[in-house]
Amino acid sequence: MNNTITSISFSIFSNKGVYALLLGSGISKNAGIATGWDVVQDLILKLATLKHEKCEPTPQEWFESKFGIEANYSTILGKLAKTPDERLNLLKPYFESKDEKQLPSKAHKSIAKLVKSGYIKVIITTNFDRLLENALRDEGIEPTVIKHSEDIKGALPLVHNKFTLIKINGDYLDSRFLNTVSELSTYNDELKNYILNIINEFGIISCGWSAKWDTGLTRVLRESENYRFSSYWTHLNMCESELNDIALFRKGETVEIDSADNFFGEVVENIIALETLNDNHPLNSDIAVARLKKYIVKEEYKIQLHDMYLQQLDILSNRLKELHKSYTFSSKAHLKHLLLSYESNLSIMIPMLINSVYWSKPMHYYLFKEVLSRLYIPSYSGSSCWQGTENFKQFSALLAFYAIGVSAVKVEKYEILESCFSLKVDEDETRYSKQIFFIENVNACYGVIDNEIMNKEVLDKDYRTPVSTYLNMFLRPYFNLIIHSTKDFEKSFDIFEYLISLNFEHLCSRDSLSNWAPWGEYKWRRSHINGSISYFDSLADEQKESWVPIKAGMFNGQYETFLEVRTKLSEHLKTVHL
Repeated sequence: MNNTITSISFSIFSNKGVYALLLGSGISKNAGIATGWDVVQDLILKLATLKHEKCEPTPQEWFESKFGIEANYSTILGKLAKTPDERLNLLKPYFESKDEKQLPSKAHKSIAKLVKSGYIKVIITTNFDRLLENALRDEGIEPTVIKHSEDIKGALPLVHNKFTLIKINGDYLDSRFLNTVSELSTYNDELKNYILNIINEFGIISCGWSAKWDTGLTRVLRESENYRFSSYWTHLNMCESELNDIALFRKGETVEIDSADNFFGEVVENIIALETLNDNHPLNSDIAVARLKKYIVKEEYKIQLHDMYLQQLDILSNRLKELHKSYTFSSKAHLKHLLLSYESNLSIMIPMLINSVYWSKPMHYYLFKEVLSRLYIPSYSGSSCWQGTENFKQFSALLAFYAIGVSAVKVEKYEILESCFSLKVDEDETRYSKQIFFIENVNACYGVIDNEIMNKEVLDKDYRTPVSTYLNMFLRPYFNLIIHSTKDFEKSFDIFEYLISLNFEHLCSRDSLSNWAPWGEYKWRRSHINGSISYFDSLADEQKESWVPIKAGMFNGQYETFLEVRTKLSEHLKTVHL
């Protein structure tokens, strides 16, 4: 998969209607329409025939030797036709269908679909043919076509028009069309300002255009001053130096493609994947998050959001089952490979969870318990797993838990955390399994793996809190869009781990666990004394029953219970030496 094409698709989807296409003759090549160079070659053959000479096998060299001038579109036309009307009749056969091959190409049809869906509202083309208009009509769209500066006066402003096609060099049935060097070197002020406005206000995606011959359009591009949106300049094989210069000037990106048909076909397929839930394999995390944001902001999409999560959970669960079949968990040898596999398999789910928490409403909170319940794997009583690694299969659930938790702390949605902390799961797979709290087996302090094993066998480090430290470093990049500074991230991270400790103490403390509770990085960062934890505690003491975690239902909704739990946890933490 071409990642740049994925980025282009995502940009078009996320910025509906703000990208304009710039299309050249390469877009019509697969439809049987000659490119400018094809026309040049054929016109030289015609000219040689008139001179009763043979120009093959190198028509260009014959022309330059015969006339002492460069062989290009303009100079050859000057030898064959003197007036615009003569040129029209000469070139007309190149743009009219001789057979069924000259029908809209896959690229034209894909572009028409983008127009119909409202993603593309403006197209600038240097082409004379009408293949794009035909493709648009096949989709039920009658385009507004600007083929001469005089047409601008009667057209609706771009902002009010559903779609506008600007044939900047004219139409092959209009004798005013431009194709000689002098004609292509400049445009009148009205047309130039019209095009300049588009270039300044829209993002640009070019295809089939080399920037080599259209010097007037190149000049307009160089007069632009705004760069609100990205620009992408596609090319086949090596990029022409003129196109590369334009891309650099516009602060854009050149993109190599194998054909216009495949490029626009892939863009349309990617956007369909963004719009629907029929594709079981989201193209990447950005696309998955874009779909999620679309569904989570409106109640009318609650079913689509629910189905999207269940679909992704099915994919993830199946992958984890296959992964666990490959490993016996009977030794330490596979742990590092397993960790990398967990990271890869959750590369879509983690950003989904982070953004879901951030944008969620109470009606969505059930989804987070559903995710944790599905990712939790009860132990198997008949397992021959080595005791030090048997809980490592819970690492996917741990990653998801921290993604939810840190995001929830950041936006102070403690109802989500209270729900997750109080979640109960089956201790094992037996019929008579008892229910335990999720956080008893899924925490960063001996919950999924012994700290010494994590350091020596997995990370090859000597961290004081290896699982907690790993989670901090691994998750930080996922939060870049919602938590901008490392300090703010660590604050949310520490508070979440502190709440795990408190809620474990409150919910899970039994005789066998009465002198223990999990802890994380906050313990050695001394946040208790002078950092985020100290401030967090001070808010509780100041606000009491109005404190947000208490109002969310933690600690039975009572400040006095929180005080008892905090005191007990503090005593336990004093016995921890790092």
